[in-house]
Order: sequence, then C-alpha cells, then structure tokens
Amino acid sequence: MAVNLSVSDVSLTSVRSSGTHLVMNKKVTAEDSLYHMCLMVKMRLKCLPQLQPYLNLAHSSSEILTEHQALLLSQKQQMQQQQQGQRGSHYEGSITRSSNGRLSSSSTLHRDSSFSATSFGEDSEQSQSFNMEDTLLTFSVGITPISVDCDPVTQLSKLFQQGSPLCIIFNAVRPQSKLTVVSSDDMKICKKSIYDFILGLKQHFAFNDEELFTISDVFSNSTDHFLKVLDVVDTLLNAAPEVFPQIDMSSQLEQQRLSKPQTEYDKIVKEFIETERKYVHDLEILNKYRKQLLENQIINSEELYMLFPNLNDIIDFQRRFLVSLEVNGQVPPQKQRIGALFMHSKYFFKLYEPWSIGQNAAIDFISSSFTKMNPGTASFVIGNKMELQSFLLKPVQRLCRYPLLIKDLLQHADGDSKELEVALGIAKSIARNINENQRRTENYEVVKRLYGRVINWKGYRIAKLGELLYFDRISISTSNSNEPEKDFEVYLFEKIILLFSEVNQKKGSSISLKKKTNSSSMLHLPNSSNANMNDFSKNSGKLDLRGRIMIVNLTQVSPIENHSLNIIWESAKEKGNFILKFRNEETRNNWESCVHQLLRQIRSESYKSTNTNSDVSSLSSPVHYSHNSVASIGSTLTRQISEVLPKSHMSNARQSFASEYRSISESYKNSIPDTMLLLRVSFNSDFYTVLVTLDSSAEEILLAIKKKLSHLGIITKVKYQDEDGDFVMLESDDDWYVVKDMLKESNERLLNVWAYTN
Repeated sequence: MAVNLSVSDVSLTSVRSSGTHLVMNKKVTAEDSLYHMCLMVKMRLKCLPQLQPYLNLAHSSSEILTEHQALLLSQKQQMQQQQQGQRGSHYEGSITRSSNGRLSSSSTLHRDSSFSATSFGEDSEQSQSFNMEDTLLTFSVGITPISVDCDPVTQLSKLFQQGSPLCIIFNAVRPQSKLTVVSSDDMKICKKSIYDFILGLKQHFAFNDEELFTISDVFSNSTDHFLKVLDVVDTLLNAAPEVFPQIDMSSQLEQQRLSKPQTEYDKIVKEFIETERKYVHDLEILNKYRKQLLENQIINSEELYMLFPNLNDIIDFQRRFLVSLEVNGQVPPQKQRIGALFMHSKYFFKLYEPWSIGQNAAIDFISSSFTKMNPGTASFVIGNKMELQSFLLKPVQRLCRYPLLIKDLLQHADGDSKELEVALGIAKSIARNINENQRRTENYEVVKRLYGRVINWKGYRIAKLGELLYFDRISISTSNSNEPEKDFEVYLFEKIILLFSEVNQKKGSSISLKKKTNSSSMLHLPNSSNANMNDFSKNSGKLDLRGRIMIVNLTQVSPIENHSLNIIWESAKEKGNFILKFRNEETRNNWESCVHQLLRQIRSESYKSTNTNSDVSSLSSPVHYSHNSVASIGSTLTRQISEVLPKSHMSNARQSFASEYRSISESYKNSIPDTMLLLRVSFNSDFYTVLVTLDSSAEEILLAIKKKLSHLGIITKVKYQDEDGDFVMLESDDDWYVVKDMLKESNERLLNVWAYTN
C-alpha cells in the first residue's frame, strides 16, 4: 500500500498565500536559508551510521571542487590581466590555500588566487573571452575561508549524485520495500540507483511526476534543481523522525551567538546576512508570482520578461551569494573573505542591468494592467498592486545598499582590509551603473517629449545631437549686459547645448550673447519664465529654440560665485559668453564635470584625427560621467557643425521621433534569453517591439505582431530584410526557417520587420 507523502505538503520552498500583507512582512530566519537547510539535513543524515562513508566521500569531492574553483578564479584573473596588457598599477590580494600543501602559498590564511581592483574594475567589463560562468563549480561564490573546506550545499549535492545514499535513506524510511544498494563511482550505476530511488517513491509513497525530480536535476549546477532534490529528501526524512530526528537549529544558533562576545563588526556581518536572507526570500516570492502568471496565461511572454528580466538567473546567483555570506559568518573576522566574494560576484551583478533599465516601464505597466494580472484568485501569492511594485523595487534597492554595508564593515575592520576596499569600489560601481541605466531610460522619455514640444528645430536633427546628458531650468545672463537674468529650459547633449523658451512668452525683450560678430547667427535671451523648475520636463507647452552652442566651440568652462558656470565659446565668425546660474552647487558641479569630460574627449579625438589625416573622428568607447550622469555608448562626439544640419530644407527633413531617435541598446539585446527573439516592428513611421520564442511557428509570429498592432488596424502582410537587403514576405514556416538560419549565422537576437495594412 502506497503512503501518501506529497512533497507539496511540506515543501521547503513553498510560500503560503495566507495574505499578501503577511507574505510581505514575513520574518525570515536562518532556517529559511539554503545554507542552514543543508546543514540541518546533513546533521539528520549523520544520525544514520551507514551514510557516514558516503558523507565523507562527498566532503572530499566538494573540497576538491572548492580548491579548483579558487584556482580557476586565479587563472581567469591572470588571463584578464594579460588581455588588458596589465596597464596601470593595481593592488593584488594574495588568496592562497596552503593547508596540506595542496596549492602553493604565500599566506596561511588565503586560497590561491590573486584578485585585483583593476582586474574587476570598469576596464575589464567588456572582455569578450572572459566568461565567469564556468568558474561556478560549487554552490557558493568566490573563495571560501581557509578554515572551511567546503559549503554544505555542495557537499549534499555530491552526496545525492552518488545515488546509493538515496537508496540507503529510502530503505531506512521503508525497510519493508528495500532497494538494492550498489556503491560505485561508475556514472551509469549511480544514475541507475537514482532511477530506482525515484521509482520507489512513486510506487510506495504516492509521489507524482510534478513533485519529483529527474536524474538530470541531481547532476545539475542549478540551485532550483538542487532544491527540488532537497525537498524530496527532506520530506522523506520527516516520514521517519525516529531514524532522522528533527534538529532544533534555532537554539543551536542562539547558543553559538551567546558563546562569544559580539563586536560592532560582528553585528554588521549579522545584519548583512539577515537582510540578504530576507532579500532572497522576497525574490523567491516574486518568482512564485511570476510562475502563477505564466501558468494561468495572464500576460504574454514579452510582458513577462519586461516585468521580471533575468529573474531565474538572479535568484540562482543570490542564493549562492547568500551561501557564501553564511559561510563567512561562521568564521572569525580575520579569516572572512567577504571582499573576495564581491570580486567574484561583479560579473554576475550585470544580470541586473535589464532590470534597472526596465524598472520604470514595469511600474507603469503594473499601474495600468494590475487588474488583468490579478483576477482575485486567493492562490495568487501577491494580490496588492502597491506590494507588487515594492517587490519589483527590491533588487535595485538591495544593490544600492551593498556599498553602505561594506563601508560599515570597513570602518570597524581590524587588520588588513584591502579586499574590503576593493569590494567597496565594486559595490559603488554597481550602484552607479544602476543609477546611470535608470537615468538613461528617463532621459530617453524626456527627449521623446522634447521632440514633440519644439515648434521649429531650425534644421537640427535630434538624432544627430548625441545622447541627452543633463537638463534643467536655468537662469542665464551675460557678463557684458545689464539685462536681468532670464530662465530657460536648457538641455545638454553630447554635441550641443540647447536653450528653449515657451512660445507664449513675450519676445520683445532679448539680449545678444555675442561680443562681436557680423553674422546673423546669434544667441538670444527672451524674458524669464515662472514655470516650475522641478517639473518642467513634464510640461506639454510648446517650446521655441532660442539658443544653441556646439560643444566643439566651447573654449573655457569655469565655476564662479552663486553656484554658476561661466562658459566662453568661439566659432569661425563670432565669439561670446553666457553664465548659467544653477539651483545649487552640486548641480553646477555635475554640469561642469560633464562638459569638461566632453571637451577632453573632443581634444583626444581631434588629436587622433589629426594624426590619421581624418576629417571626422568618432567615439568608439563609452564616456563615463561622474555624479550619476548618463554615459553614452557608441555615439559620435566630434563632427563638424554642418553634419548636424540637414542637407535639405527643414520641411523635407521632418521625421517622427521614433524613426529618428529610437534604438535598441546592446545591453538590452544581450539580456534576451537564447531561446527568444526580439522583433522590432516598423509601422507608420513608428516602432514596436514583440518578444517571441524561437520555436514559435510562423503563424504564431504573425499573430503576435497582429495582436501588438491590433489597435492601429488590420495587418495584412509582414516583411523582413534578407542578407542581400531585399524585402521578403514572411508568410510560411519555410520563410521563418530561413529567417532563423540568417539570425543564427549572424548571431543576432533582434529582427527588424515591416508591417502593412494593405
């Protein structure tokens, strides 16, 4: 007779939906973390003497993997230094494992790997051949402390992969239906034992396929797959408490805490670990909600990815990150490797890039579509719009908290803290990149609104101005005029500074900013505006372009009193100056720093252009702006003014903002899963994006496009551009196969298509 022992009844990872408020405010303890789950299961397994040899073997295997991971990290770092040409000076922290002579060592407290600030700094981010994913050999990140041989998660994983221990556990729980135990290091025999174990659970414990794991799950390096195995094993142990007694983990942890005095450093580490547990728990709730939306087919795949980009990969990484923190929390401060943890994690934090870029769009989508996403079913783990928005904000909030935690650790650290100093730089860089991504997204919307507000662009094409860097309402005057200051909406692009006034202002009073000129081209200042300085970018009022100065023509930018900037410019026919008065000193400093960096880049590119006899130089690398300003990627910075002007009359040059300005960033394209494709649909001079799976049929692709554009009319045909530049109709699966082959050859994840209504 089969015993009904469903894993869903006692799942370790299940989230009870007893109310969204309770879920949001649920207290997370050590017992909720993967590290302590595995510690508890391991302690219970030790109660069965037959398992001890297998536990020892798993420990040895895990220890070897831990050593190999440390060595591999060292090799990766050295390879990266070679790719960078080892330019500049850098700090090298010796991370050497010396016990038992397994690895050569220069220190008794470190494993073998030399991390440096440079190797994990900004210069190293774009290394194409440097792949950190293959350094994750264990279920922890970075280098474990010298006094820790391995983490318990990796040890249990290696135990289950032996196969025979699972059969021994089964026999201890149900001795009347014993499985054959065959101990072997032959992979086929191990898999046969795992198969017997799974079959036994189906026959004697009434497990169904959804509750069980597969053989490949046991050998997977995914925390999701490992948790499936762990859930089943834990459920089985709970069925025989007389053999595998429960362990009161909380009391043991409390005894450990009371056994030693808590320093300020210890308290910060404790806070770090506890808040990380809560963060991982919240991510798992969010993932459960994502799965519920997917299972109920409430939103499409494009909307799902927009709301939860890279969520599975982020959770997998953060679980490992937490395991590493928990490991470090068990050893004295002088042996901890929290700094090395951040050095290894820098690459994986890039998973958050599409999350930070799309966060505002996700919040807007929830505001308009939450009713569709929450049909009122009690089983949905999140049932409140505000709480869902709070959950979506947590990843960015957590990344921005890391610098504060590491800074606190540094302030209270004793002895060598160089690794923590490097980690602080990495954490600040991560937070800065998050802010820059969000600002870039916001500025795109600002430019989009600006395009529609300006009555006459006077020959300037917005797509040729470079990326918008800063904008504000600023008081402007000149040093050679007695006229009062006047307010403008000022936009700083990569190539030009533009000044706008609202069209309903009086234009009778204006002043010239030039000192001497015979040209009719001059900068004028109208009367000031009383518009709100904070919200002007959201105004819908029409604007008049009143002034424009090319960055290439600036000769001097200097700060002056009253948090102002004095800017002197000179062109071939005229010269002049104007004074920008900002609201505060910080804003003034941000603008000054940004303009100076643009000028340095111009001079650098001009020097290269002169030495290569080139008339036009381009910016091939990103410009990194301080103070959370927006960096531009791959945009041209130094061209002649004539290139900014259109080659034909303005009436012929007028185009829609979308066709003029919109582009898909490389970072977003690279974040698209390998199984999916982004369609960029051109229709009526505008663009729309549709995310589809590569295994979709041509009919499904066409339906997705028609659904996306259904509010614009009935789409009758769709075309794509082939390798020869010809427009080809997309009608059948044969056409779709050709498209996929073309994309595969070019390693593209984006396809441009054109939709038509007749």
